[in-house]
Amino acid sequence: MNERLMDFLWKSEVERLPESKKRLYEFMIEAEDALAEEAVSADEFCQLLLENSPVHLAMNYFGLPYDDIVHTLMKTEEELHTKINLRLKKVKWIDFTGFSEAKTGDNRKNQLFLFMY
Repeated sequence: MNERLMDFLWKSEVERLPESKKRLYEFMIEAEDALAEEAVSADEFCQLLLENSPVHLAMNYFGLPYDDIVHTLMKTEEELHTKINLRLKKVKWIDFTGFSEAKTGDNRKNQLFLFMY
């Protein structure tokens, strides 16, 4: 599946989450992404996760117990996967390349794709 399409669908579904779930989910993703940016290897990333647990950061930030944070995140990711899979079944790419008469500067045909969902 197209990585851009998956990214679009994921972000779209995150935006549709109830505000409390969305804030927690985005907080966790941003915390994990910050650690990933800091790490130079997968092993270092795992070590940083252990030392600077995003779940513990979320516990302090949101004032929620560990179990509530983890349960909410697991349910949210399950919900996102379900909704994205449903949308993927409805997605249809139509290649209109052959209908395009325009040419680019280097004599290649333009490609036009219509995304419908």
